[in-house]
Amino acid sequence: MSINEKNGAVENSNSGLEKFHYKQELNRVMKLPSVVFFGVAYMAPITIFSTYGLVCNMTHGMLALTYTVATLAMMFTAMSYRHMVKAYPIAGSVYAYTQRSLNPHVGFMAGWGILLDYILLPMFNYVTLSLYMNILIPQIPTTAWIGIFIVIVTITNLVGMNFTKVFNNTLIIVQLVFVVAVIILSLKYIFGGGGLGTILDTTAYFNPEEFASPDVGWAGIFAGASILCMSFLGFDSVTTIAEETVEPEKTIGRALLITCFAAGGYFIIMSYMMQSAWPEAWYSFEVPDSGAYEYMFHVLGNVMALIFCAMMVIGATASAVASQASAVRILFGMGRDGLLPKKIFGYVNKKTKIPSINVIIVAVISLSAMILDLSAAASLVNFGALLGFVMVNISVISHYFIKGQQRNGAGIVKYLICPIIGAVICAALWISLDSLSKILGIIWLVLGFIALAVATKFFRQLPPDMNLNE
Repeated sequence: MSINEKNGAVENSNSGLEKFHYKQELNRVMKLPSVVFFGVAYMAPITIFSTYGLVCNMTHGMLALTYTVATLAMMFTAMSYRHMVKAYPIAGSVYAYTQRSLNPHVGFMAGWGILLDYILLPMFNYVTLSLYMNILIPQIPTTAWIGIFIVIVTITNLVGMNFTKVFNNTLIIVQLVFVVAVIILSLKYIFGGGGLGTILDTTAYFNPEEFASPDVGWAGIFAGASILCMSFLGFDSVTTIAEETVEPEKTIGRALLITCFAAGGYFIIMSYMMQSAWPEAWYSFEVPDSGAYEYMFHVLGNVMALIFCAMMVIGATASAVASQASAVRILFGMGRDGLLPKKIFGYVNKKTKIPSINVIIVAVISLSAMILDLSAAASLVNFGALLGFVMVNISVISHYFIKGQQRNGAGIVKYLICPIIGAVICAALWISLDSLSKILGIIWLVLGFIALAVATKFFRQLPPDMNLNE
């Protein structure tokens, strides 16, 4: 491997792309810290606040328990992703894992399903930041803010990955400083007699009385967790930048686990602390979609509430940049392989090394944020993600346990029991999504099925080798 000092790009003549009939067109500039930061930016450290009011209201304050369910699902799935990255170090995608482990046609549909969440996640971020910009400057409508930030994010992604990397890392550091301040001030509030007055009251995690109410139970917890899963999509997004990552075989697998495990622990602890500080929050919100703002105002005061709005805008912007970048590269992979028109979706700007036409396409799709609310946007994004996660877990079983016959003691746990648990939890969360999201998601799958039928001449041929992420 050699490093080109002039342009900062890491060039690897043995990238492994040649055997897939590809050439290295994107700059390899991402090392482990930057890949982890990319995943964290995709998730955003303050993403917990985006759905805090909504899910806290749904689960009657048992947000920490709900995050535990979501974390378990994502932990098992992250481990499955890591297994499949080792098996296919170039093809870091749901499509490739399913295609090689199960069936090419099933793999195509799995890849098509998870494509939905990558394309639509920027939309969720624009809905979020517009809500908080409207609190800061109510004279400007939310739709106008959505348009303004689509332009800002699109320009950032058009400049190039080096600039995007610096932009995201800076915004993450700002968010982390704010999160630390929230934790310190919230604990000071609790220990000063506010809320429950202690962090040892377990009703902040599980409240038997509220759990037994008709609106909650496990059905309510799983419904909430199906929304919270979107908070974890960052660990999966790192597979989309494999072509811009140094030693992706090692780096991507490590980044997957670091991003997922650290985020899960943080989400559980943070939500437990917030419930301890304001146990009545779930029935006190005036507007659940902006419940976190109400938490800041109630617990930390007006100044922190206003700072929080600014931080939410920063976090949503960083996440929009990362999610748009991921969607762009998936469309590039599909265009390069001929699944979509190559001259459009497979185009790479020679100067910036960015699939610039795809950047514009995703920006146009993101305009749909102007007609969706936070709950609808979150559920629709999670439709494809959870479906894809189920298929990754099944792929591990097929590749290692069935075909690889790794059935000793450790193999049974790693390649059968763990992925089964991950698949079942993800499937349960998928079932818990709202009806509208399922209807729209199924329509998307039908369109994918039609595209597959056309591409394979009504299943007489294998589908194009999509290879989304490498």
